[in-house]
Amino acid sequence: MDNHIQKPWAVTQSEVLTETNTSESGLSEDAVRIRQKDSLNELAAKPPKTTLQMIKEQIIDPMIMILLGAAFFSALFHEYTEAIIIAMIVVINTIIGIVQEKKAQSSLAALRDMSAPMAHVIRAGKEQLIPAKELVVGDIVNLHDGDMVPADMRLLESANLKIQEASLTGESVPVEKDADAVLAKDCSLGDRINMAFSSSIVTYGRGLGVITATGMNTEMGAIAGMLDDQTEIETPLKRKLTSVGKVVTIIGIFVCILVFIIGAMYQKPLLPQYSKGNSILVSW
Repeated sequence: MDNHIQKPWAVTQSEVLTETNTSESGLSEDAVRIRQKDSLNELAAKPPKTTLQMIKEQIIDPMIMILLGAAFFSALFHEYTEAIIIAMIVVINTIIGIVQEKKAQSSLAALRDMSAPMAHVIRAGKEQLIPAKELVVGDIVNLHDGDMVPADMRLLESANLKIQEASLTGESVPVEKDADAVLAKDCSLGDRINMAFSSSIVTYGRGLGVITATGMNTEMGAIAGMLDDQTEIETPLKRKLTSVGKVVTIIGIFVCILVFIIGAMYQKPLLPQYSKGNSILVSW
């Protein structure tokens, strides 16, 4: 059994039950075990970065590399105070970056847990309350006022059912559902009134539906997949700041070298010239 059904909004209730090889009394436990071998009903997640990986990403930043180089040469010329100050700047910057990234990871984990509620499923004619991650295609699920929809489903019954789908469509007004509707195959997501989608919220009424897609095959899973493919989203502002930072760094290095050259032309001692150039580079 595939873990999603193609265009379930374009078929009748009886047809979708046939396609998912189930009935309104639900799947048997044996059928559930077979279908759970494919995958669990949960969103995939990349392994969290280790602290060492975070430190590496912070240090390989071009500006940090320049500061580390400045600290090294300061120590080489016995300018220990300057070397320590620069090293402290690098350490503090790294700590702040790691703390911010760990907070972001915790927030993402919390959001992922929120998308894994319990579900009222009917199996072998009996209603059970189970973790949503154990749902499979073909499961029959009851929806009540206040429930989070645990997976994408084709509605079999709807009684004054309204569902908030802002997380998927951006529409702030709850959508009134109609289980008896049969829609066109090219119907847009926001117009699929005979469907209930994973992570949306039941705001009113009740419904009964058959699971047609789980995990990463749900509409929410498609969004999560697109976000996961973007290793780093660069906004126009971030790109401009990065570009400006590179230009400023190049100018700073050029000015530092120029101080050395001018000092050499006037036969100034090397150490004072290094200190001046290093100070200009760090302050730049």
